[in-house]
Amino acid sequence: MTENEFFFDQDRVRIINDSVFQTKKIKRNSVDLIITSPPYNVDIKYNSHDDKISYDQYKEFSKKWMSRCYNWLKDDGRFCLNIPLDINKGGQQSVGADLTKIAKDVGFKYHSTIIWNESNISRRTAWGSWKSASAPYVISPVELIVVLYKNTWKKTSGSRQSKIEKKDFMDWTNGLWSFSGESKNKIGHPAPFPVELPRRCIQLFSFVGDSILDPFLGSGTTLVASYLNDRKGIGIDIDANYCQIALNRLKKEAGIDVTGTKKPVPLPHKKTEIKKILITQSDIVLQHFKDYPSQPMSYKDVGEWIMGEVEKGSFKDIKAYEKIMRTLAKNGEIVKISTGVFNYETSSTK
Repeated sequence: MTENEFFFDQDRVRIINDSVFQTKKIKRNSVDLIITSPPYNVDIKYNSHDDKISYDQYKEFSKKWMSRCYNWLKDDGRFCLNIPLDINKGGQQSVGADLTKIAKDVGFKYHSTIIWNESNISRRTAWGSWKSASAPYVISPVELIVVLYKNTWKKTSGSRQSKIEKKDFMDWTNGLWSFSGESKNKIGHPAPFPVELPRRCIQLFSFVGDSILDPFLGSGTTLVASYLNDRKGIGIDIDANYCQIALNRLKKEAGIDVTGTKKPVPLPHKKTEIKKILITQSDIVLQHFKDYPSQPMSYKDVGEWIMGEVEKGSFKDIKAYEKIMRTLAKNGEIVKISTGVFNYETSSTK
């Protein structure tokens, strides 16, 4: 990407294929609302980001990108930070508390915290000492949306026009939100959040016509929500493939005309990659667990993934996947964590 071009640029949508630390495409004091879910440092397999650094390095990384966001926000700008309450990969860490403190250290002022209940407790990765007080793990099946602001909470800039319904306003100002997460297989990104999350933040914390920024664009969820709710969306991502996924979603879900834009960046060809790396059906199933090492998967989860890949032509149908999963567990290549549920994270092969 050259200094003078965007990956995609229209009146209400801008996609910047660059590093959040290096881009010069966003002016200081120009953004009304930032909504983002940054990397969690739990070894998610992103294309262009190392999601497995030391926790001290992760906190320093967080301080740097938040400092840039602080400079981009207007004086009455808001910041909705979607992060886990805590993590247990690589040791118990109080991510929610630590990143909130870092945000305050770089200048943000704290307003409130919304608890997002994803209604999916099966995402837990371990129980620690099973049925014993020796060393049990307590894992919360929720995430946080920490609401911060730059200098003043009362918003005076912008159109001052809101399009939020009375019931939604009453429901959403209650700081416990319950809605499902998003499927990574459906979206094509390893860590997407659902459109419902930025939709609520946009309607509650910004005016019609405001500028909404996501410094970790990923699959483009924030931009889709921004466009559908009459805001201007800006997204930054260092990975061109994710920029293309975002653009494809904007075309499909928001109806944006992308004609006349630069030639799309080709996505990785899964069929070619699988043929090159994997040989047996067992290899294919094992590789899927390796791709998402902290994600427990049931027979149903794997079956749905196989069905999706077969429809895309990635490989032929795998009829005996349940038997394959049991065999992999028996051989110690994946771990059975409950009846019909397995994961790779604590495998002896890792």
